[in-house]
Amino acid sequence: MSEKHVDAYWHSLYKQFCKNPLGRVGFYLVLLFCFLGIYAPFFASSKPFLVKFDGTWYFPFFRYLVFSGFYTKKLDIFFNLLMFSLPIGLAGYWIIKNRRVFKFFLAIVATAQLLLFFLFSFFYLSDPASDPVLAEQRQEAIQKRIMAKKQLSLIPEQMQEDWHFDLRFMNQYAKLNTVLRYVQRKRHHTILEKYAQGYIKKYGSLPTLWQMDQDRSLTQIQLLENKLDQMLDSANLAFQKIGLYLEACQSLRTFYQEIGCHNPALIPAEEKKELLKAQQTLQDFNKTKERLDYYRQRREWLEKNTQKIEYLWLPIIPFHWEDDAGGDQRLNQYLPWWELTRSNRKDLMAALIFGIRISLVVGFLAVALAALIGVPIGALAGFYGGKFDIVISRLLEIWESMPTFFMLLLVIAITQSKSIFIVITVIGLFAWPVFSRYTRGEFFKQRNLPYVEASKTLGFSPLSIIFKDILPNAIPPLLTLLPFAIMGAITSEAGLSFLGLGEEGSCSWGVLMDEGRRGFPSEAYLLWPPAIALTILLVSIALVGDALRDALDPKLKR
Repeated sequence: MSEKHVDAYWHSLYKQFCKNPLGRVGFYLVLLFCFLGIYAPFFASSKPFLVKFDGTWYFPFFRYLVFSGFYTKKLDIFFNLLMFSLPIGLAGYWIIKNRRVFKFFLAIVATAQLLLFFLFSFFYLSDPASDPVLAEQRQEAIQKRIMAKKQLSLIPEQMQEDWHFDLRFMNQYAKLNTVLRYVQRKRHHTILEKYAQGYIKKYGSLPTLWQMDQDRSLTQIQLLENKLDQMLDSANLAFQKIGLYLEACQSLRTFYQEIGCHNPALIPAEEKKELLKAQQTLQDFNKTKERLDYYRQRREWLEKNTQKIEYLWLPIIPFHWEDDAGGDQRLNQYLPWWELTRSNRKDLMAALIFGIRISLVVGFLAVALAALIGVPIGALAGFYGGKFDIVISRLLEIWESMPTFFMLLLVIAITQSKSIFIVITVIGLFAWPVFSRYTRGEFFKQRNLPYVEASKTLGFSPLSIIFKDILPNAIPPLLTLLPFAIMGAITSEAGLSFLGLGEEGSCSWGVLMDEGRRGFPSEAYLLWPPAIALTILLVSIALVGDALRDALDPKLKR
């Protein structure tokens, strides 16, 4: 069949499909879900697209897009690359008219996608906020400070907290991330205040990350101030005692040169005990004072540098699905559904959007695996028939009798893992009989048609006839099976995750529903958003399947 005839066939199929209004609605909804899933970071991410800080423009969103330290799931890295390779592939479809050239171009794009995915997933990229040179310089500075304090010390010194010292060895991205974290948490606190006035009246303050940081900081400052007041007199006495001791050492130069005042082994026992006690008191005082200065300096620095943010462009949801969004489960009772927090303190809306990726991967990969196994087996059984077909049919019956749920339990028990790819593999391995039976039936109908007899007469090999002649004509009817197979795979994954067999630490809709189930009925509000999203997606796919089946029905065409 020529390319023109192929294009005409698909164009006719598309026109027939568009005559079904429900099918069009379902198709647009599926496209919307795919768009949201593929471009999820543009809708939910804690990294701004653009920010102007201290007179310099930064693009944190794109700097962290393929950083495995931020997107810890390899699945997210793959989709983040797909956000750019997919438009390139679609542009090639519209620009390149020659189909052979387009196929070659598409192969290059797919190869680049896989190579970049492998590179960014399995080779650790450096964090933009880290600098090995500054880290090495920091360690050297710490050692120098410790050695300087050891000169006249009778007990080991430890490095104390110093905010200005930390700032000296932070690059601009590290400083920017610190300020952005403060600004975003404060904004989130302000938004929740609008909805949670009832919670504030009942419990006093909101348990947001920003409020908890503020409360913790103020509490620490107050405790350290009280501790310093209590230690002031004893610290002064200790300072005087050590000063008198050092004066005595200076007046006895010969004695000092012989034993050194830093060597406690040659100091008389009673004097050594008193000096150790005095120096410990003084060290505790200095440590407390340094911690107090650290909290004060950090608060002042954050408030000051917040003013240096001149422009900030954040996604709609300022949380990545793996970010801690804070909050208390009691607070959820006062918030609208788009501001809810999961039981693990992560944002629910961000998890819902990124969960689309898991549904897409499960649906397409599981069905692709099932088709890859089932179509060739069904094609061979339908073409050859006879004893071979009988053996394949008995194999299908035996394989279909194996319960997927219990086989998945067995695999998880053996591998000791709940990886999403194990779930995909098990679903795919036990879904192929459906494709095999369908393909077998199509081959039975077409193997005695004139074009097949002509191919046999011309001397073509059986494999050539199967995969080059009959299979292309059997694929269009198989298309009606794909939407329902994808729907079944997504349902199976969601059901298994709902029962606790899904990947732990995932944002799968089944996992989200499982969290709501565990907290039922007090946290039932966590159950219905993923359940409704899953229902809409499955109904949309079913509508597409019905419309596609009608479009391929020759009776309706007539």
